[in-house]
Amino acid sequence: MQRTFNRVHYIRQEELYHIHKTLSDADGRGIAVLCGMGGIGKTQLAATYAECYSVDYSDIFWLDAKSEDSAKMSYVGMAKKIVQEHPSASQLSKITTESKEDEIMTAVKRWLNHPRNTRWLMICDNFDDPAAEDIHQFLPEANHGSVIIITRSSTVKIGCRIQVRNLDIADSLEILSDTSLRKTAINDPDAAELAKQLDGLPLPLAMAGAYISRVGISFTDYLRLYNASWLRLQQPSLGVWSYMDRAPMSTLQLSFERIRQESELSAQLLQLWAYFDNQDLWLELLREGSSGGPVWLRQLTEDEPSFKQVVRVLSNYGLVEVNQPRASAIESEGYGLHSYVHMWTVHILNEKWKVEIAGLALECAIQRRLLRHAARCWSFVQNGMVDDDGRAWALHSLGYLYAQQGKYGDAEKMFQRALHGEERASGPDHTSTLAIVNGLGLLYADLGRLHDAEMMYQRALQGYEKALGPDHPSTLSAVNNLGLLYADLGRLHDAEMMYQRALQGYEKALGPDHPSTLSAVNNLGLLYADLGRLHDAEMMYQRALQGYGKALGLEHPSTLSSMDNLASTYRNQGQWKKAKELHVQVMETRKTVLREEHPSTLTSMDNLASTYRNQGQ
Repeated sequence: MQRTFNRVHYIRQEELYHIHKTLSDADGRGIAVLCGMGGIGKTQLAATYAECYSVDYSDIFWLDAKSEDSAKMSYVGMAKKIVQEHPSASQLSKITTESKEDEIMTAVKRWLNHPRNTRWLMICDNFDDPAAEDIHQFLPEANHGSVIIITRSSTVKIGCRIQVRNLDIADSLEILSDTSLRKTAINDPDAAELAKQLDGLPLPLAMAGAYISRVGISFTDYLRLYNASWLRLQQPSLGVWSYMDRAPMSTLQLSFERIRQESELSAQLLQLWAYFDNQDLWLELLREGSSGGPVWLRQLTEDEPSFKQVVRVLSNYGLVEVNQPRASAIESEGYGLHSYVHMWTVHILNEKWKVEIAGLALECAIQRRLLRHAARCWSFVQNGMVDDDGRAWALHSLGYLYAQQGKYGDAEKMFQRALHGEERASGPDHTSTLAIVNGLGLLYADLGRLHDAEMMYQRALQGYEKALGPDHPSTLSAVNNLGLLYADLGRLHDAEMMYQRALQGYEKALGPDHPSTLSAVNNLGLLYADLGRLHDAEMMYQRALQGYGKALGLEHPSTLSSMDNLASTYRNQGQWKKAKELHVQVMETRKTVLREEHPSTLTSMDNLASTYRNQGQ
């Protein structure tokens, strides 16, 4: 995700020069480590540097180094940026929307490692726990490019450390002047006193200025409110960490009290944010849990204009940033909280843990875009911070999400926990339980644990036969899964029996031209080809091709896959002309529908080349 920032006019000339000298004078890769307390302006400094020296770099990337999950999500964003701006990047030609994050990260690193690609800058934000994560795993291996690491920790053992210190009075007044929309602040003694009390910290300075502009009070009045807020925060129950936190904590408390007066929904959204990751919160995410949630959440997510108005209140007080929208986004834009503000929502604003809200967050986190939120919610479950009774479906969905990203260990734990919960709630033979059993079977098959997969598929099949009958689509899906498993095990006779049963059942239940029926036809064609029964394979592929073409169109991936299979069968039969004609048709269609560098297009090219080689051409 690319970062966006509220524009505040201040320049740390000394630090900017130090960063530039560190990176430009490096022999090989230059690494600058911006170190300082939360709210000191490290991220803003990195953004200012990137803007000032953008001409020195071919590409600038932002990476969220808070965790492995957030880093991988950043690499997904990098891949999209590279493909858009460098369409000829061959290292990313095989990346599709279905690619796992590990594959995407490897491909992006390969692109960054290229010996002719040396002028990139990567900014690694939020690397605050060096003991938990190794920064090297997030970086390309090649000894070139430039890296800025942003951290609150003083124990980062890589690169040149640059301490980001508090602003002087002049720069502090610049921020107050810009954010309060009062140019007279530069020469106002009350503004100077406020800047002094806020200790040169950009985050509270910006929030104070936003408050003054929004409410329309003087610097003197804000200073009085600020001191009163600090007195309240010194109550033991609030547990303020240290005197160093006085400025950000007091300004946050003041802003929240005012926000609550303006919009109760905005205040409740801020409290809810503690149970999600601080980055990329958006409307559709909250809608996932609104149906069974409290009334205020349904009001919050009723429509996009209302939601934006609620968020705008938080933005007006400098608490929320708008994430840069993605070119291909179909959801609404996302919003982010400064990491220090998020820490305040967790430890101060939500002093008491609310199990029901944690459960609500868990129910929302079931999509790929939600991976960072899903990781936080899964930690709630593992640490016993949320009651997962009645939430088996959410854990089941989380399991699928993690499995799709190759996180098989956690996915299995989620499936097992969901299975035990659903067995308790609905019984071992309920269809909801059997759906989780089938999901576990798919996971074990992906892991190569084929015996475990067979046990799950057999249990699902027997349960579905008992609950729904032998010809129900769910039953037939379990039959088909067993066929695929037997084929992988080399038990081809058993596989044929399963495929035949699935085909007959689908024809009866859904009709001869339904996609599920045609999938069973195609599976039989693959099996017959493996058995060397090429005439039978040809008949199956012809039927699948005609059915898919009629139902889905000639450009659909399933149609083209059947056409490719039929062409390969013709080639194996020595029918060179037919094989060549179909391979060319598949290749040209994929070039048009996908792109020339797409993996499926490249496979078509390779199949056509094999046909020419077999002919001695």
